[in-house]
Amino acid sequence: MKYEKEIDDFLREIIYESWMSEEDYNEVISETFKQLGTNREKLSNDIEIGIKNGYSIETQFALVKRVLNVV
Repeated sequence: MKYEKEIDDFLREIIYESWMSEEDYNEVISETFKQLGTNREKLSNDIEIGIKNGYSIETQFALVKRVLNVV
């Protein structure tokens, strides 16, 4: 997967909390993907589409943070 590290870093930045164990974090990530009906591969493909449309990965992540109000 092309953007695996970037996706993992981004998810950790917006979801991880200091009280979480790695198991807790992974469970939250799995449940989030399940509820949203997506996965890392789909996110990677969507990032690629955004890049092809002229939006850098940094811009895409900044917009998601803004929408989630985690800026």
